[in-house]
Amino acid sequence: MIAYLRLFRGDAALIAFVSYLIGAELAGKARWQDVAVAAFVTCISTNFIYSFNSWADRRIDALNKPWRPIPSGRITAEKALSYSLFLLILAVVYPFFIAHSLLTLLLFQLLPVLGILYSAKPFSFRRNSLLATLTISVGLVTPLILGYSMNTSETGLLPLFFGLFIYCLSVVPLKDIEDAEGDRAVGIRNLYLQYENRLPLFSLAGLTADLIWICVIPDSQTLNIMLAIVVLATMACILVFQYCRLNMRKLYRTIIQTVIALAIILNMIIRWG
Repeated sequence: MIAYLRLFRGDAALIAFVSYLIGAELAGKARWQDVAVAAFVTCISTNFIYSFNSWADRRIDALNKPWRPIPSGRITAEKALSYSLFLLILAVVYPFFIAHSLLTLLLFQLLPVLGILYSAKPFSFRRNSLLATLTISVGLVTPLILGYSMNTSETGLLPLFFGLFIYCLSVVPLKDIEDAEGDRAVGIRNLYLQYENRLPLFSLAGLTADLIWICVIPDSQTLNIMLAIVVLATMACILVFQYCRLNMRKLYRTIIQTVIALAIILNMIIRWG
């Protein structure tokens, strides 16, 4: 069973779970029901996206991440696919029992759709750098918006959510650095293979634009400051890796770990502040 769980990524699980709860907190106060729904979103919907991708990318992972469950032989490709399809069925069905509106139902269903578009043939957005970045970015902000929409019908925080989307668009391309070797082997021209050391500079430009957006959106000053902290911390990570000549393959994971830590801290501030 552990091998099946490792088809999922721990950092992705934490991001989805905490994001949903932050969305619920932004709408008021997260209740125990929100914790349960966050678990469903994480363990079923988001789990499907990553488990299915682990199956679809098993040959690439054999080069980039040979320790993953399928390349390492801890689970067969056939069993991984069956597990992913089981998660897909659950991801499609359970929202009909808990969605509060048509909008929230569509948001729930968006997650498995994104997983299919990203990994499944004939779509395979994974093989197109721009489509892959867009798909991942939408998938990252969806749990947050879902947590918010499940608790309120207000739309006042949409500019803030758009700022988070810009943030994801700026950071997600950095994932291509750690995937470059495997992508080159299978003929995928990812963004790092195209732009090499200029890619972090593009991310910095996007983060700078996002910082400007945050300064002008008419949201709560506290929320703007929190998002600005996340953006500035990310820019600091990029600059440190770039100018200290650290291993750039670890940049994206370092940013993810930094964001998770900040998200947990900011969630506590929202809840008890």
